[in-house]
Amino acid sequence: MADMNEAAWIEANVEVVENYLKKEFENFAIVHRANGSVKHTFTVNNGKKLFKLSIGWPILADRSFTPARIDRLLKENVAEEMRLHGEAGYHWTPSK
Repeated sequence: MADMNEAAWIEANVEVVENYLKKEFENFAIVHRANGSVKHTFTVNNGKKLFKLSIGWPILADRSFTPARIDRLLKENVAEEMRLHGEAGYHWTPSK
């Protein structure tokens, strides 16, 4: 992946996040919105419940933050944090 441009790198990371959310929130629709170079927001909604996850653009663009390392989402139980924060949303910053 070293030769990927920034947009392709971010898109690969976004895909991993979406796959994680699909697994954690079965039967929920997932919408991804990018806010320029500020943040990416993922909204999961099943018509009754809505949860949001925000990840800063610099995190997804960081070359050391590979799609393989996004397994931190699972280790840090991001889905549970999203459920706790509900519609207000959860802003995730991976631990070091």
